[in-house]
Amino acid sequence: MNLGILVPHGKYFAAEHLCRALSATMYGVSANEITVDHLIIIGMRALKAYSKLKNKNFKSVAVIFSDTNFCKYHKWCNDYVEENNIPVYAMPDLHDYLRVPYIPAYQTITLPKIYIEKPTDRISICHSPGKKAFMNIKGTNQINFIIKKLQKKYPIEYKVLKRHTWEDCIKEKSRSHIFIDQLTKENPYIDQTRFGGKIVYKGGLGKSGIEAMVLGCCTVTTMDDPITEPHFPPPPVILTNYFDFEYQIDKLINDGFRSYAEQQKAWVDKYCSPDFVSQHLTGHINETV
Repeated sequence: MNLGILVPHGKYFAAEHLCRALSATMYGVSANEITVDHLIIIGMRALKAYSKLKNKNFKSVAVIFSDTNFCKYHKWCNDYVEENNIPVYAMPDLHDYLRVPYIPAYQTITLPKIYIEKPTDRISICHSPGKKAFMNIKGTNQINFIIKKLQKKYPIEYKVLKRHTWEDCIKEKSRSHIFIDQLTKENPYIDQTRFGGKIVYKGGLGKSGIEAMVLGCCTVTTMDDPITEPHFPPPPVILTNYFDFEYQIDKLINDGFRSYAEQQKAWVDKYCSPDFVSQHLTGHINETV
């Protein structure tokens, strides 16, 4: 199958690995000509680049919406894929911003082989907002406040990963028992409509959370129940909101994080594996060729 992947950069949605797994040709958003029969477009920027191509004589095209940048431009993206009849894959947390039918998709994650023993004399918790600008978006200040309360009850070691290298973040997740992705849903201190007028962004399970699950770290996030059936079962991530967050972490510390971490790792090893994701993303092509 003569397949191409149009992507902003090679690390996006693990595009490099998908290219290897699918024997596909990778194209950047600056490409003027794409000489393949079938094309997978990854992300809003790549879709905009595709819209400007003069030659669009492909046998099949599909697009993957994979991060919150889509939310800022959801009206244009929805209009374009609807007008051009382009099949859509999307991360389930983008559901409220999609008005077109879509197939849920999580990205494949490839990590270096690393094992760091988790401490046995304390509970290790980490949170990774990344850039300082993302701290308010992910509810970092509220997470910090609640964890400090819990540190009065339990021997908790807590780290906020900001300005850390990716390798350092991976090491910290590997040695942590619990990873907190974000605290957005029902958080009164965050402007939850920042992405699109009256639509409320409720949170999600992004690449950082999936990495933590791969590393055997019990992952907690805020979002609606992800709709993934009948394509694959939903991830057994711990779903919470601002008002239940303290209770959920307290409960995990007492009786649950180890078993949940095992369930999450088993799920991500299967449904975010290169083989599964590759087959899942190209299913529409097999049906149309």
